[in-house]
Amino acid sequence: MSNGTVSLLAMGGTVAAAPDEGGAAARHGAGDLAGTVGGLPVAVRPRDVRTVSSRAVTLDDMWALAAAVREEIEGGAEGVVVTHGTDTLEETAYALAMLVDTVVPVVVTGAMRAPHLPGADGPANIRAAISAALHAPLARYGPVVVFQDEIHVARLVTKHHSTRIAAFASPSAGPVGFLAEDEVELLLGPPPVTDRLPATAPPDRRVEIVPAMAGADGRLVDAIAAEVDALVVAGTGAGHLPPPLADALVRVVRGDRPVVLASRCEDGPILRRTYRGHGSETQLLADGLVASRTLSPLKARLRLVFGLSAGLTARQLF
Repeated sequence: MSNGTVSLLAMGGTVAAAPDEGGAAARHGAGDLAGTVGGLPVAVRPRDVRTVSSRAVTLDDMWALAAAVREEIEGGAEGVVVTHGTDTLEETAYALAMLVDTVVPVVVTGAMRAPHLPGADGPANIRAAISAALHAPLARYGPVVVFQDEIHVARLVTKHHSTRIAAFASPSAGPVGFLAEDEVELLLGPPPVTDRLPATAPPDRRVEIVPAMAGADGRLVDAIAAEVDALVVAGTGAGHLPPPLADALVRVVRGDRPVVLASRCEDGPILRRTYRGHGSETQLLADGLVASRTLSPLKARLRLVFGLSAGLTARQLF
């Protein structure tokens, strides 16, 4: 790791929490977090963007964060670290992957245990993230998540455990690298495609996720169809739906609003031509739904929101 300047942008979350009589909440700012890391040959430039729980992070907050990251890069930062609550961390990381040209490394991290608890993991995660942010080759990977000394790409990473310290994983491929002794070791090459959008604009489209489950009908879809610009359906298996739910979503498509077919499974693609029949992926795609392929429902929703807001079509986005 070389000397340099890293911008530390704070969004709040458990990593910035402090206790009161009612429980812990985000209170510490970027300057406090920068002060928890010592001994690294790096200048840390702290900046507060938000100080909230990640459950309260909005799409407008993600847009503002992306603008702040771009400003720090234009201001000479050799790397950018974002501290964030873990509940929606994977969504913010993917939003940055769509919205930021990572000419320098951009690293998102956080903590599962608040600073006042035994075994708090925030300082170690921030230290690893700063070290990663000074490893120039990481810029080619787009924004990454560093947690528990593992490096994950934004497209694949997910919070797969609700409470454990090792909360994040990339089921499809595993981490692309790790850190040891403040040094980055890369295991896999950069992703073969970029998630960055060819055009960007503030989010102004409404997209909802509809879950598929045994016995689901189309009443939920019918109830919200007039209020949305697009839908994502979290289908079963490799992209299958109960027939009544399939019919309701096809009606949405025929009303000139896109529907993206994703899977509720943590890993694996949407198939295109294996199964046939009512509610199969073959029928759904033939009737106009668009496959997310390997993108999760959460990230497919974000891609639709930001992409449609920028004037792109669902077919262009997926």
